[in-house]
Parts: sequence; C-alpha cells; structure tokens
Amino acid sequence: MAETKKYELVIISRLNPKIKKGELDLEKIKTVISKSGKVLQEDNWGKKTLAYPIKKETSGYYYLLTFEIGPEKVSQLDNILKLNENIIRYLLISIT
Repeated sequence: MAETKKYELVIISRLNPKIKKGELDLEKIKTVISKSGKVLQEDNWGKKTLAYPIKKETSGYYYLLTFEIGPEKVSQLDNILKLNENIIRYLLISIT
C-alpha cells in the first residue's frame, strides 16, 4: 500500500425530507476512502443551527470522519463531495 496521510472531514448536510432521519449517505465517500486507506472514526454530531444561511439553509446535520488515505485519492474524494447536492459545505484537512 502506498504511503497514507491522516485527514479529517467535516460535512454539513442539508435537511432533506427524502433523506431518512437526516442521514447523509456516506457509503460512497467511505468506499472511496476504503479503496486506498481506512476510516478511523465516524461521528454524527446531529442537527445544528448554522451561524448564517448557506444556500438558503438555516440548519444542517454535521458529520465528522477521520481517516487515512493516499494523497492521490484526495482529488477524487473532493470531486465526490463537490457533486453531492445534499452537502451544503465541507472541510477536508490533513492532520499529519
């Protein structure tokens, strides 16, 4: 396995009635991570009010993923996050 780095990803998901109990489908994101690394921690922070409206949304569900992945897969993961219409905002940082 190629060298991996440790990352944290915080996702704010829109409150969508079609999404069961506000759960964002993280399976596609976790699948991309699992192909070249592993998920270390997954945490659902629940529903929170946003400090200011984002894309006309005033609240959202927050999720935290801590994982190890090869740096070459980060751009692929970034594209998946950008194209998901249920994600209001996300922050992906390297912690190592």
